[in-house]
Amino acid sequence: MRIVKYLAWLVVITFVVIPTLVMSVLMTTSGTRWVLEQTAKIAEIELQFEQLEGNLLGELHLRGVVVGQPQWQLTFDSLLLDWSPSELLDGRLVFNTIVTERLNVTLSSAEDAASEPQSSIELPTLKLPLTLELVSFTARNNRLTIDGQDHDLPSIDLTLTWQESNVHIEHLDVIYSPLFAKLSGQLETTADYPLDLNLDWQLTQPVQQIEIQQISGQSRLQGSVDEFQLANLFYVAESTQQHQALVRVRNLLSGSPDWLAQVEIVQFPLAPLIPIINLDTPAWSEWLKTTQLTVNAQVDPQQAVLTQLVVEHIGQQDGVITGHGVLSNYLEAVEQPEAVTFQGELQATAIALPEPAMEQPVLIKEVTAQVNGSIAHYEHDLTANVNWLGEQPLQLHLTGQGTQTTLNTELLLTSDVLSAQMTADLSWQDDLRLQAAIHQLQAPIGQFTGQQLDQLHAQGMLGFEKNRLTASHLTIGADDNQLRLNGAMTDAEPLLLELQLPELALLHQHDYVAGQASASLAITGDIFEQLIINIHSFELDHPDFGRWQQAKTGSIQLPIAQPLATSMHDVCFKQQDVRIPAELCLMTEATQAQQHTQLLGNNLPLALLNRFRDSNVAERIWGLATLNSSFIYNTSTWEIEKLEGELRSDNTVLFALDEEISTRFDYWQVNWNGDLNHIEASLTAELEQSKGMIIGDIALQPFDEMGELDGEILMNLKDLTVLQWVLPDLRYEDAHALAEINISGTNQQPMIEGSVELAAREIGFSQSGLLLSDVRIAAFDTPDNENSITLDGQALSGDGWISIKGLIEPLKPELLIRIEGDKFRAIQVPTVTVDISPKLTISLKNSRIDVQGEVTVPLAHIDQPEISESGVSASNDVVVLKNGEPFREQRSLSHYPVYADVRVNLGQDISVSGYGFEGGLKGSLRLIETPTRSLTASGNVSVHNGHYEIYGQRLEIVRGSLIYNGGPVDNPGLDLRVERASENILSTEDVQVGAQVSGTLHEPSFRLYSMPAMPDSEVLSYLILGRGSGAQFGSGDNLQLQALILLGSKGTEYLGQSLQSTFGFDEFGIDSTMNPNDTSFYIGKYLSPKLYVKYGVGLFEDTNTFLIRYLLSDRLIIESTTSTEAQGGDIFYTIEK
Repeated sequence: MRIVKYLAWLVVITFVVIPTLVMSVLMTTSGTRWVLEQTAKIAEIELQFEQLEGNLLGELHLRGVVVGQPQWQLTFDSLLLDWSPSELLDGRLVFNTIVTERLNVTLSSAEDAASEPQSSIELPTLKLPLTLELVSFTARNNRLTIDGQDHDLPSIDLTLTWQESNVHIEHLDVIYSPLFAKLSGQLETTADYPLDLNLDWQLTQPVQQIEIQQISGQSRLQGSVDEFQLANLFYVAESTQQHQALVRVRNLLSGSPDWLAQVEIVQFPLAPLIPIINLDTPAWSEWLKTTQLTVNAQVDPQQAVLTQLVVEHIGQQDGVITGHGVLSNYLEAVEQPEAVTFQGELQATAIALPEPAMEQPVLIKEVTAQVNGSIAHYEHDLTANVNWLGEQPLQLHLTGQGTQTTLNTELLLTSDVLSAQMTADLSWQDDLRLQAAIHQLQAPIGQFTGQQLDQLHAQGMLGFEKNRLTASHLTIGADDNQLRLNGAMTDAEPLLLELQLPELALLHQHDYVAGQASASLAITGDIFEQLIINIHSFELDHPDFGRWQQAKTGSIQLPIAQPLATSMHDVCFKQQDVRIPAELCLMTEATQAQQHTQLLGNNLPLALLNRFRDSNVAERIWGLATLNSSFIYNTSTWEIEKLEGELRSDNTVLFALDEEISTRFDYWQVNWNGDLNHIEASLTAELEQSKGMIIGDIALQPFDEMGELDGEILMNLKDLTVLQWVLPDLRYEDAHALAEINISGTNQQPMIEGSVELAAREIGFSQSGLLLSDVRIAAFDTPDNENSITLDGQALSGDGWISIKGLIEPLKPELLIRIEGDKFRAIQVPTVTVDISPKLTISLKNSRIDVQGEVTVPLAHIDQPEISESGVSASNDVVVLKNGEPFREQRSLSHYPVYADVRVNLGQDISVSGYGFEGGLKGSLRLIETPTRSLTASGNVSVHNGHYEIYGQRLEIVRGSLIYNGGPVDNPGLDLRVERASENILSTEDVQVGAQVSGTLHEPSFRLYSMPAMPDSEVLSYLILGRGSGAQFGSGDNLQLQALILLGSKGTEYLGQSLQSTFGFDEFGIDSTMNPNDTSFYIGKYLSPKLYVKYGVGLFEDTNTFLIRYLLSDRLIIESTTSTEAQGGDIFYTIEK
């Protein structure tokens, strides 16, 4: 019974207790964790995971997984495993789902142990005791890392079954945009591993710049690992051409493999290959859009034969490239290089390169290239004919020879504008060595760069040896600019560089690139490690900034691997030819990962700032300043770690060239310090004799757009002359300004609060002559509106006043300003005096400016300004160019659109005198302006008590009106009536003549009238000359010539007016007879009401004429004429019909 009892317990333990314990372990999370850790120890691999969910008998989810050994490592962001344990009872290991996210495979290279190469490979026989089924294996976002170099891997989706030695791949999907491939087939893991695999793949839109159709292909791998055939067939969708590649391999496992590869491509679009060529410019992609490739080649262990290469339909002229060649014994390149022979030839015709990429038309008309020989000795030859630079022909010939370690070549370029002859010797057996000789080089550099330079020329030797540049009497020049190199970059023989730039403006077109410069440098070091540059001399002679020279020999140490860690010592420049020379020094030193830089300046002339002022601005600055600035930045991150400095002057003067006024500072200084996280700056300035002070500070934290601002400005000025630097038109008398401004907000949206007050007994405007008195202006925070400023100001001028009140919200931005005044003197210059009584409202809202109200002009006296010199205005069809581009002056004073509706009323005291016109004006206009149309006007402006005087003749304005009906302000309607003044007509003639003008200013209409009625020719004679054509001595048929000369000679008008005003002449003008050569200029004077004297000078012949006319009665006139050609007298008797 005891034995039965023991057997019973054994059965219970074996079939109940043990399975129960195993199931309890595998079904819990902690048990699963323990099983995985113990399995990793037994397998001697590293296993780590951050989180575990589930168990081994169901779905298991691991996060942050690391699996590996010293030579490899697998990491997963996520691993999901779902399998069926019950299938083990049927001898099957079934994984329903395996999903990995961000699989990273890391491999480390290891030193291979020395071993004899195996002559053959024997594949092991693999038979699984269980059937392995992978229902779904998915790996997404995969990456491979080899020795620190990352490579993206495709995402895969796999389903397979492995039963004993048979592996059946139902599908293996590979996704690697824009490639999609699907693999399926069979594989036996016995003997030499027979296989039969099929691959379908698609390539979609490989190039974004070019629309091409999908490329598809099928590949089939048949045979075994020892002997197989890979056949590939691919094509472009909707194309009839098929392309194929065939590879046959035998004896792969024996150690002496044999293979044959054949490629046959017929008219294959080249566009899909652009990513391989790495052409990122759209112009090149467009250039290859229609290009097709044809290749027929064969490769075996003995030779590679390119039977046919054709690249056609290249560019706009359908260029063609053809070639063929043979490479024999290429596997012996290392052991027996002399046995490797090759021969090839390439030809090209009509290759038009893309003009957008080349920036000019370039056509390769014909190219022939040949190479033949062996690696031990070969020869090459290339000849090309090219059209460039506007159809200029260019011939290129490149020929030479080489070996496996040397290359010798000669280049010859010939054209009408470019010529070059160069030779080069290159070797690389022990170290790279290059020796190039420029025998001749001349090129039109200006046509390439667009600068004003003409010819580039070079001659000399240039080399590279032991990581150093060498030069022997190398001279590179462009016009008179020269660069000379000589030396070898060694301590014993440094590379000497001499630079001469006699005219900087030719190198770059900029207002401040001018003058001349020269430099002399000595360079030593290794171009791959560190360069040491000694600056022996440097000189800059600038027309605005003066002449500067290097104070002493400076040095620059430039580490090539870390160019930001450059060191500079004694790099100082000193101003020349001045009594107190300025000096500017730059020093920098690299310490570990930091770069310490210091900039020092002594006696820096502030007068250089005057070069940036407009020539017509009289305000100037003089003084000397000192600068001491330093900053530290990290050479790895480029971040500024510390910044500080001071700019100070103890003798600064602001003055005006046109007036004896000036402002002198006792001192001013600007300080700054901080880093990118927090930077502070301060300003302190004090005027002489305690006339004022400005104190300000500001902080920004951090130094970016969203950095917070915190600052304050305090100002107390009793001398506002300092403001003339920014407001040069103003002049002040007994002025006082106070300001307290607080700055907050962010760098992108600053907030300004505080107050500004200005009071002055007088403020004058030099340009307009305006003189304001008792000026009071204040700007302060609005109490009930946090982000607004209240503006309040008033001033007196003339016999009137003006006031400005408003509200400004700069952050929106919005404003509302009201301007009112009465008889305010707005303009007062010698020729113009204007008083205005404005009542205007100006608002800014919704990004538009509105101006409404009215302006009454009670007084305006306008006289003719003095004309110092005559000028000719440009015609409407004249186009002004600036830098080769059409240029139009920008007249807009605001970047906001302006909408204006203003009525202008003319008062009773409006007079205009100028250019022959004198009279008064009255009327009213409504002016309307919008951004989409020009200024328009409605209303009327009329002339009263006016006359017009031209060429000494006075025309009375009987009626004169400019009529505006809502059209453009520069084209009013005309309603004018002018008459000849009766005192300017012969007293013997009782006539009234005049002209009626109607239409518009752009298209006027003229009509002559007279009393009594007479022909227009007679009216014109009375109107212009003051007499009828019959009273003219023999000149009745030439009246039109007189009128044309009078009306078209502006200079005669100015001359006549001057004579009339100076000597009191009553008449002047042009007189003529039937013969135009008798035309003369005359002046006339009534010595008494009856006695008239006239003197004339010939314009086309050397003649003088003197005439006396006396009125005996109303009908009888006696006239006597004496000239250099004849004398005579006449008696005129007038009979009225």
